[in-house]
Amino acid sequence: MKRGILLLFIILALIISGCSQPQAVHVDNALPIDNDKENIGHKNEGCTEGDMEEDVNVSDLEEDEDLTEMAEEEHKTEEDTLVPQEEVEEELQEEPEEPVTPQEPVQPQEPVKPQGEYPVIKEFDTQLPENINLDIKYDRYHTSYDYFLVLGAGINVREKPTTESKIVKKASVYEKLNLVQAVKGQHLSKYNNDTWYKVFWKNKDKVEYGYAFSALGEPRSFQFDKMGESITALKNEIDNTNTAYVSNYKNRNGAAPLYNGKAEDKYGVKRYQAAPAYTEPNTKSEFRYISDGSLVTILDKNDKFYKIRTLNFEGEYWVPRKFITSWHSIKELTKVIVVDRKNQNEGVFEYRDGKWNLISYIFATTGEKAKHKEETSLGYYMAIQTRERFLYLDDETREISGYAPYAIRFNGGAYIHGVPVNFEIKVEGEGEEQKEQRIDPGMKEYLYTIGTVPRSHKCVRNYSSHAEFLYNWIEIGKSAVIVIE
Repeated sequence: MKRGILLLFIILALIISGCSQPQAVHVDNALPIDNDKENIGHKNEGCTEGDMEEDVNVSDLEEDEDLTEMAEEEHKTEEDTLVPQEEVEEELQEEPEEPVTPQEPVQPQEPVKPQGEYPVIKEFDTQLPENINLDIKYDRYHTSYDYFLVLGAGINVREKPTTESKIVKKASVYEKLNLVQAVKGQHLSKYNNDTWYKVFWKNKDKVEYGYAFSALGEPRSFQFDKMGESITALKNEIDNTNTAYVSNYKNRNGAAPLYNGKAEDKYGVKRYQAAPAYTEPNTKSEFRYISDGSLVTILDKNDKFYKIRTLNFEGEYWVPRKFITSWHSIKELTKVIVVDRKNQNEGVFEYRDGKWNLISYIFATTGEKAKHKEETSLGYYMAIQTRERFLYLDDETREISGYAPYAIRFNGGAYIHGVPVNFEIKVEGEGEEQKEQRIDPGMKEYLYTIGTVPRSHKCVRNYSSHAEFLYNWIEIGKSAVIVIE
């Protein structure tokens, strides 16, 4: 009995602190739809006392914490090794340039024996587009526009792009190194590849250079051009049309019909927390699923359907009216978070004085595509609600496992949030007197695995201080989340 009362107290305390009211209310809505009556059901769509989410962790959170502890002990974190972007250009200007072989692809080459200079296949020199202003508001962690993510365990970084060259560094799995070039070096028959990456890193008070074999990691960049294109496309759509969004969190507006007897359509979109989008204004026509939170443009209506289009995919569709809401919908887009699923990073943009400003760029971890897990879905989404923290369940026991802080919900049960925290279990007594107590060990700020490979369950994991920054900055009704690749 005591265990049940204690557990109920923890749940209520976290849920009460975890719900927040929308920060920007737009009651003057110009959508050509009968908003008031239909939107009344969406007013309380945010968190309630019963709202807990699935486990946000694909892999055991203890593994992330162990890797973090090891990286900190060995001084392998971003703070230890990564040269921040503001120092990168100055550093590269001091390095002698190597000749570039233009338009040669980064791929396995014919076997060669390097002699003297090594032909440059590609330069990594990402720049912020001219139409985006740099105005950084969050800069706690060292970040570089271009970097090399180590995926091998204890790889050798060498003085030259050949295995006979001197080893100048041992790089750990998930370590991030600044990236300069892809060069043609020694061909390794095991991989049928001769591409090496020229990298550099901090070593206490100096910067050192070396070469890492391409098969032992991945080149990563912030895709500012693609990010800029996506926010421009969305702003143009919102400025020139009437925008709403799909609302079916936890199927509260009804379960969509099965797609040919299945719970997933041919595009890989799941039925749960989605709406059916029909090709004709009747339920007998062909349809596909469109996920909760998806931003849509209202084109037409009848007594049962809204005709919509979306930037998420091509075409015009008819969606039953109960699944579409304009409650707090975006009339003026001023804030956007763009998550890059491919590079595991994100950019944060704010629109001021007729121009987009990049206010932070940071590493992030998205959802993994795996059995019983979900990858973060590509698309354009409404920033639906904020929660100071939310509880999540253990996948196996279905009991409360922990919480995630500073959350912004944008798609079904997908949030941008800080580092997850698992409750510690304290067992007291024996036999029938035995009881368990869940103890909050306190909020965690950092995980070494953030920005490496997908390790979340649909959510987008941030450093907790950055999640808090977003939580305080976001404005519901003026903000969107875009997921690109």
